[in-house]
Amino acid sequence: MTDDGYTLAEMLAALAILGMAVGGLGLVTSLIARQQLAAHRVSIRLVEERAADRALGLWLAEQDLATLNGNDRQVSAACGSTTCFARLEADKARTVLILQGRSGAERRLRLRQPRLRFGYSDSLGQVAVWPRPTRDEGEAKSLTPQAIVLATANKAPLAVARVWPREPRDCQFDAIVGACRAVSR
Repeated sequence: MTDDGYTLAEMLAALAILGMAVGGLGLVTSLIARQQLAAHRVSIRLVEERAADRALGLWLAEQDLATLNGNDRQVSAACGSTTCFARLEADKARTVLILQGRSGAERRLRLRQPRLRFGYSDSLGQVAVWPRPTRDEGEAKSLTPQAIVLATANKAPLAVARVWPREPRDCQFDAIVGACRAVSR
């Protein structure tokens, strides 16, 4: 008798090693899939946050700041004969940002964070209601919002819509004065 071939014990050992290798590959694949799923969720959330930031910024750019009025759940401004608004609605574990501009069409953006709130920034800081409640009527009218902030309950900003100043076409900005100066011809 010769021992030229595999014995049964050697064959079973080779199959066990092969089985452990395939099992290890399966485990590594499932681990990579879990990591990819987490990265995909973060990526989707960031895309949604960027879309909300952009949409809120574009909405604010077409509003009349003198008529801006809002609280932590809704912002509104006069839009010709109608009212434009940005509103937050709770939807299970998410928040829906609803924007209605001059066209009258509503745009709905689903955000994955619950309990989002609007905040209003000006030169004195951030408040939850606009116009800022003040004792002096003249002071309240002189304050203009610098940004509308969409933030979570722990104050982490999700979207910031900045108010851009409207300047005349022939504006020559003077950095010292901080305003346009007259064009001399």
